[in-house]
Amino acid sequence: MSSQIKINKLAERYPFNNEELEQLIRCHSALLDVHNTDSFLTKIALSSPYSYFFLPGNEMRRRIELVENNILPQGFGSCLRAAMSVDLFVDCANEGEDLTLERFLEGVADCGQRGHKEALRVVWDCASYLGGFEDELKPSVIVDMCYRLAFAADVTVSPNADAQAIIAKLESEHDGACLPLEKSLAQFGQKGLVQRENFVEWAEMMVPQLSSTLSTFMHNLLFHTKYTTHHFNFVPFKYPKLDQTSSIFGGVHCSNLFALAVTSPLMGGSWHNLYSFEHHGNSMNRLQYSILGYSGPSVTVMETDQGHILGAFLNTTWKKSKEFYGDSNAFIFQLHPTLTVFNPTGTETNFVRLQDGIGFGGTQDMPRLYIPASMEACNAGVMDKTFHEGNLLPTEALEKFNIKSLEVWGVGGDEAIKKGLDAREAQRALTDSTIYQARVIKDKSSLVKDINLLDSNLYKHLDAARGRAEFRVDDKHGGYVLERDQ
Repeated sequence: MSSQIKINKLAERYPFNNEELEQLIRCHSALLDVHNTDSFLTKIALSSPYSYFFLPGNEMRRRIELVENNILPQGFGSCLRAAMSVDLFVDCANEGEDLTLERFLEGVADCGQRGHKEALRVVWDCASYLGGFEDELKPSVIVDMCYRLAFAADVTVSPNADAQAIIAKLESEHDGACLPLEKSLAQFGQKGLVQRENFVEWAEMMVPQLSSTLSTFMHNLLFHTKYTTHHFNFVPFKYPKLDQTSSIFGGVHCSNLFALAVTSPLMGGSWHNLYSFEHHGNSMNRLQYSILGYSGPSVTVMETDQGHILGAFLNTTWKKSKEFYGDSNAFIFQLHPTLTVFNPTGTETNFVRLQDGIGFGGTQDMPRLYIPASMEACNAGVMDKTFHEGNLLPTEALEKFNIKSLEVWGVGGDEAIKKGLDAREAQRALTDSTIYQARVIKDKSSLVKDINLLDSNLYKHLDAARGRAEFRVDDKHGGYVLERDQ
C-alpha cells in the first residue's frame, strides 16, 4: 500500500489532517528505532520538522531535556507513553499492516482530539502511574502534574519563556504547587484521596480547562504551535500574562493565576488591567469610569482584609442599569483558600447590576456578592437563584467583609481585549459628546438614557423655569438666560 493511500485511510478514522498524519507516522517510526536511546518525549519532539528546519543546532533537544529534568515530574514521559498505550482492539484502517501505529494514533488522539473526557482519562492514568499505580490518589499528585504541564507547554515552543524563573518557582513550592486546587479536589473525595470518578466530576464542574494542559503540551511537542481549527476539539491552554503588576496575584507564575486559568478558556492568555486599588486608587467613581463601556470578558477579583480571595467572571458589556444584565457565561468564585466555582443555575438571570455599587446575583435589595459605593462592608452570601449555592468565603468567615485590594482585568486574549477597549473608548466619546450637547438641548431624557445616567436633580431648575416668559434660550452663549425686571 502506498504512503498516500495509507494516510488517506487513516484520515478517515482519526481526527488529524494529512500533514499531521505524516508527522505522526515519522514519530512512530522513531519510537520503533531500538538503536535510538532518546527518551519518549525527545524522540517525538525531534521528529518534528520544526526542530531541524527552524531551530538552531540542538535547541529542541536542550528544551526537552530542561522540561524533563527540571519542570515535569520525574518519569512523566514513560507514564504518558503507558497511558497512551491503552490495550484496545482496534480495527485497522490500513488493512492490518501495523497495529502499533493504530494504537499510537489512538493514544495521541485521546490526549485532546477525542474530546475532554478522553483527555481526562489520560491525565488520570498518567497521575496514577506517577503515584504508584494506585486506584486512589492524593489531589496534589494530579494538580502538581497539570501545573507543571502548563509551564512545560510554554517552554517547549517559546524562546521567550523564562525557564529559570519557572524552575525556581517550582522548587520553592514545598507545600504544594496550587493549594486552592488541591483543597478543591479533596472535597470531592474522602480522607484526602480521590478516585477517577471523583476527579472527572470535579474537573467538569470546576476546572474544564485542566485537561487542556496535557492537550496543549502534546500538541506543542508534536506540531509546535500550528493549531488546526477545522477539527480542533480542545481550546489550547495559555498561562495568563498580566500587563500590570498585581497586589493580589504577585509574580507572573503565581499558582492562583493557574487556578483561575483552568476555570474557563477565556481566562488564558493576555490580561489587561482595567482597574486596581494599586494603580487607580480606592474609589467607586474611578472603578466605574474604568470599566463602563468595556465590552468583552472580564474578571473582578477581590482580596479581603483576612486574606481570602473571591470574585466574578462576566462576558458582557459593563453598563449602568437599574436592572440586572449579563449572560450564562457568568460565574462567581472563591479562589483562596479553596477554589470553588458557582455556575449559573438557569433559574434566574440576575448576573450583574451596576448602579451606585456593583452586585452579582441575588436581588436588587440583597445581591449575592455586593460591593457598595463606599467599598466598605461588602457582602458575600451563600445562596441565590442565579448561581449555585456555596460559600464565597471560608465557612469560618462572616458574610460581611472589607476589601484589602480589588482588581478588574480584561481577559480573553489580545483580540478580545482590543475590542473591549475600543468599545470603552467609543462609550466615553459618546458620553463626552452627549454631556456637551446637554448644555443646549431642552429635553435631556434621551441623553440621560444614552449615557446610562439616572434621572436626578441636575436639570430640575431648568424644568421649573420652562414656560416663564423671562426664561429663554441664549443662542449667543449656548445656554439659557433668565431676564428679570429691573
